[in-house]
Amino acid sequence: MKKIISGKFSPIFSLLLGVIFVFLSIIIFTSLGTVKIPFKDVMSSFLNKSDNVLYDRIIFNLRLPRVIGTILIGAILAIAGNDFQMIIKNPLADPFIIGISSGASFGAVIYTALKSVYGINLPFGIETFAFLSALIATGIAFALAKEGRKIPVVSLILSGVIVGFVFNSISTLFTVLFWQNLLHVNFWLMGSTGNIVWSDLIILSIFLILQVLINFIFKKHIEVVAMGDDISIFSGINPEKIKLLVLTINIFAVSVVVSKAGIIGFVGLIIPHLVRKFTGPNIYYSTIGSLIYGGIFLGFADLFSRYLFRPTELPIGVTTSLVGTPIFIIIMKRGRKI
Repeated sequence: MKKIISGKFSPIFSLLLGVIFVFLSIIIFTSLGTVKIPFKDVMSSFLNKSDNVLYDRIIFNLRLPRVIGTILIGAILAIAGNDFQMIIKNPLADPFIIGISSGASFGAVIYTALKSVYGINLPFGIETFAFLSALIATGIAFALAKEGRKIPVVSLILSGVIVGFVFNSISTLFTVLFWQNLLHVNFWLMGSTGNIVWSDLIILSIFLILQVLINFIFKKHIEVVAMGDDISIFSGINPEKIKLLVLTINIFAVSVVVSKAGIIGFVGLIIPHLVRKFTGPNIYYSTIGSLIYGGIFLGFADLFSRYLFRPTELPIGVTTSLVGTPIFIIIMKRGRKI
């Protein structure tokens, strides 16, 4: 692993190694839990050769959708962080830090309250409310941080923190007012993948594919925008249109994640930095690398949260924050460039 991080292996080799590790991780994550299932029985269930009905039910009804969903969520958050850091030219840009996740959480809480109290039930209502609220939160954070045509790193972090605090506080207020039950707050503010079901994987997969497609189709445009607005205009590229397109897709993807699993921070900060150590800024490699290693990282975070504290669980957002906070401080201190 040390060689991979230090860049001694080629990007393609490192990514192939990651793909193999993803498949091994799915078996490990599915095996471990309150009820430990031997690896050979997990493989037997996967190959439809198991005669243990209890194991099959645990694997296919509970663990496998959660494991795959967690990997998809980690991939979406990591790609979003990679895209934000590229187009904003800010090494600390992350959906959690700049307030997008908190905004989406607020929208999800509002819709859930409307549904619970007034019986309002709209198709994709929670995802739509989360997206619109995330869009508003992002707009406020950028507006507060903007100084002329520039968005200073420190200003964006501060405005993101302020927006995050405000939206989290209002989310808590609404939760207490409508449900009078603080357990709901933990889900929305600290994150959990425990409620992921098979149907959730479809919409998560759709937005993950959209993220990858946008990055691949507009590879050249995004890489040029990452070099600066002046170079983009000189190259015949409208940087604002590219930023708007990439931001919109990623905000929508993060909103869907928050509507399914609450706020999970720092994945979009940690993983892109580690991945670009061996892929460089090439958008093909950094996107696939973020997808693979973002999924693996969040999978291990989920395993840590549910296995070490069984039969209860530690919110997954607490685990990612414990890992992400020191890395955030290191990156901020060094002021590293992408």
